[in-house]
Amino acid sequence: MKTHLFCATLSAALLLAPAAFAASADLEGTWDNERPAPGGLAEFDLTFEGSTFSVRAAATCSPRPCDLGTATGFSLLPPGRRNISRDVIGVSAGFEGGDASRQVIATVAGRNRLQIVMIQSYRDGRPAAITTETFRRADRADVVAAECVAAGRLRIRYDGGEWTIAGDPGTLAAFDSPEEAGLARYLLQAQGLTTYCAIPDGGFSYWTKADGSLPRGAVVGEYCAALGAISVRRQGRMWQAVADAIAATLLDTRAAAQCYVGVPGRGLTYFRR
Repeated sequence: MKTHLFCATLSAALLLAPAAFAASADLEGTWDNERPAPGGLAEFDLTFEGSTFSVRAAATCSPRPCDLGTATGFSLLPPGRRNISRDVIGVSAGFEGGDASRQVIATVAGRNRLQIVMIQSYRDGRPAAITTETFRRADRADVVAAECVAAGRLRIRYDGGEWTIAGDPGTLAAFDSPEEAGLARYLLQAQGLTTYCAIPDGGFSYWTKADGSLPRGAVVGEYCAALGAISVRRQGRMWQAVADAIAATLLDTRAAAQCYVGVPGRGLTYFRR
């Protein structure tokens, strides 16, 4: 069944491909779906590697695309043509997932456009699905990632008119009183929080356990506020990347509450599930 679907879809894709041959440079690059929809693809990246393509694909998911991984892409050439860099008309690649086996066929569909056909053969017995979508060249912001470091032994110090908690990386939080600093150190130890993480461009910091997870449950002395629905608003290319990184952190760690000691942004801030 899968073989018959693939052959039929490949034939259709080649018939729909432009009459003029494309260069490998016309396919190479990062591509975003013009109208992403559930059940289809959201992102498609191609890198030409001499005789084959490296293909990365991501499915349409919420709140962000679900990465399908990277696969080897095989060039589609018309009969009698062998020059991939000049005569290629498309790329085919397969992705194996826990839920389905996916075959993807991409062909040039005009200036800075790709047409991508995807066959999904589900493992739970559902009928195979075929989608045809149009992609445009993408201008994605650079990925922003948190920088994390083990805090080491926590010490309370009086420095420059304020009480601080310091660890191996240096000063990690500052407070107006020794009581606040003592409470903050107690809560970090009680919740097993040993790793300090920050996204400097966003002024965002948080703590995790040694394995990167967040603590569960409350501790006496905490002041916490429940997190509502997390959403990201577009405010420029760089800030979009920072906001996406913060939202991804909160979602991936399943943060449910934000806890404070002292002044937010200066004192201690951590999250728990």
